[in-house]
Amino acid sequence: MTKKTIAFIPLLLAVALLGLTGCSRTVEDIAKWKDQGRIEKLIKALSDPKFEVRLAATEALGELQAESAVDSLTALYNDNEEEIIMASVVSLSEIGTPAVITPMTVALTLDDAQARKIGAVTLGELEAVGAVTQLSESLNDSDAEVQMAAAVSLGQIRNEGGSKALVEKLATAPVELRVVCVESLGKTGGSIGVEGLINALADKEIPVRDAAFQSLENLGDFCVPFLLGALQNEQEIIRQGVIKTLQNLDAVPTSGSNLIWYQLALGSIDNKETLNPEIIQTLENAGAEAVDTLLLAATSPIVDFREYATYILEHNEQAVLEKALIASETHAGSAAKKWMAKRGTWAGAPSSQIDLWAAIAALNPDFKDDPAISSSLEMQSRPAFNIIVAPQFKAERPYIPLLIDLLGDTTTPPPEEPDYDEDGIPVVKTQRDMFRGEANRLLAKEKLAEAGHKATLPLIAAIEDDDQLIAGNAAEILGNQNEKRALQPLIHVVSNKLEAGEVLTESPFYTALQKLDAPEAEPLLLRIRPNPDRAMIVFERQYPGVRPISSETKDDSSLQTQPVTFRLGFIDKGRVGELMITFQADANGNWVPNPALPQQLPSM
Repeated sequence: MTKKTIAFIPLLLAVALLGLTGCSRTVEDIAKWKDQGRIEKLIKALSDPKFEVRLAATEALGELQAESAVDSLTALYNDNEEEIIMASVVSLSEIGTPAVITPMTVALTLDDAQARKIGAVTLGELEAVGAVTQLSESLNDSDAEVQMAAAVSLGQIRNEGGSKALVEKLATAPVELRVVCVESLGKTGGSIGVEGLINALADKEIPVRDAAFQSLENLGDFCVPFLLGALQNEQEIIRQGVIKTLQNLDAVPTSGSNLIWYQLALGSIDNKETLNPEIIQTLENAGAEAVDTLLLAATSPIVDFREYATYILEHNEQAVLEKALIASETHAGSAAKKWMAKRGTWAGAPSSQIDLWAAIAALNPDFKDDPAISSSLEMQSRPAFNIIVAPQFKAERPYIPLLIDLLGDTTTPPPEEPDYDEDGIPVVKTQRDMFRGEANRLLAKEKLAEAGHKATLPLIAAIEDDDQLIAGNAAEILGNQNEKRALQPLIHVVSNKLEAGEVLTESPFYTALQKLDAPEAEPLLLRIRPNPDRAMIVFERQYPGVRPISSETKDDSSLQTQPVTFRLGFIDKGRVGELMITFQADANGNWVPNPALPQQLPSM
């Protein structure tokens, strides 16, 4: 009995070993099952102890796109072999149905960077909205390729939830990743995305800026309100990009406050030192409805915005004055308000022109009145001279009233001290300052002329100042600038002087009024005994197309009622000629040529 048992045991062992050997899987089996589509056998083979079998089964299931194997393939993430884990990620990616979204999301956390990249790519291809949060986190992955894949996939998913993370990467990411993030923002959109794209218009790298342009255009009408708001952005490069994008989207505003901001932004990027006449015309055409927006623009930190707004506002005194004064109370800083409070002492005050000009100037958020500069200018004489001749000094608005005051500087050298005092003792003389106010008057005229429209309104007010030096010099500046707004004040001043019996032939008010060449001033000009400039003007009107080149008179008569004769030199068709013109007061007191000028110039 015992022997049979012993003999039977080896037999059983042999049979058992034979059975095990017969059930062992091989790579060849996997290939056969793959060809036969034996999914269940392949799934079971995933737990085979042999590495090569598990690997072959994993790859086969991927090639067969066996969706039923998703859970089993996902379980291989815990396999001891890295190659198996990688193969499972690849196979799940190849299956490529929504069923793999969860395992692909988990793949973003695996140790292998290539596995994380495949996970990110697949989630993008599947437009897996549920994976947006995890992909957003992957933008900070330690591997650059994973970051890139995550950025691309967020764009493919087109969900606004990815915009915030994409925008955040624009601050620190390498240029290649910034480009991809910007491109994806053109698909994820949303307010955060659009604002990020607008800021990307200022990126230091051209490819990023170009991508931002394209992405904004891709978003189309949705981004237009944001673009309109960005017209006020302090960065010029952003304003440039916004304008370009609005133009490409055919979304340039044509009315309302948006039109004003667009035109201001357009004027701020043209790299011109002077104001653009076309923009001025458009802003003027906007009418009274634009006043509130322009007053707001006058508070902008953007210099060009303020200059355009100020120019338009100052040309609409009646519609603007009250609102400008209210705005200055609301928006002006303490230094500006303190400066503005002094306007009652400025030349020509009180004046509505001064009130308007000061109120608008005070809206400047960067208003600065340097006490040292102002104090020196107020002292006039040499202290003011030293300020004006400094290369860094500019006739900015805070100093314009003081420069106008300098138009009346009458400083003269002090009298020379005697050699001996009353007791006959020799006097130790101090050095005399030989400075004369004329130098300041000339320099102030130059600075005010250079200031252009910035100084116009206070100069117009100064025309009617009691100080005739200030008033006359102000008139001369405005006449040289052909400033039409000075016409009525000049007419008023000249009329008063004529009524007072003043001789105006050499007056700067008369000269300025002539230069404005306004028909409404002609009746007044006829009542003044002509000077050489007047003779040339009369000649030009009589002979249009003939250019006068000189006007001389030998008149030395002190009698303002006597006729006066001028020798006019001119060029007609390339030939130089002369004509004598005599002016005489007629029965109405008008100074006209007598004899009258011939209809045609004499032949030469």
